[in-house]
Amino acid sequence: MTVVVVDDDLTIVKMCEKVLRAQGHTVHGFTTTREALAHLGQGVPADLLVVDYMMPEQNGFEFVEQAWSLRPALRVVMITAHGNRELVGEAAQAGIHGVVLKPFTAADLTRGVATAMERSTSA
Repeated sequence: MTVVVVDDDLTIVKMCEKVLRAQGHTVHGFTTTREALAHLGQGVPADLLVVDYMMPEQNGFEFVEQAWSLRPALRVVMITAHGNRELVGEAAQAGIHGVVLKPFTAADLTRGVATAMERSTSA
């Protein structure tokens, strides 16, 4: 599976890359939404998007809408330090396949990705 990770914190991007690559995934990490959208617009493979909710350029929901305009079948896991019931509900309503709360462990990320993949195949 090919995963695109977008978070303005390079440490988070690197951690996600390490965990997901260890599981055999191809991972492309970005610290700006602009770079990630340019990458997605090139037509390169992408199955899953792991995206931060709070970024300087735009929030995760805005970015996901733009990403889906390029790749409607893209599965999405949102990562956030601002998780609450409202945000989780908003993410579910928006069609986001999973939410992982920061700080998270490798196991948390793995579960979030697995949940997103299960939800997308059963939907």
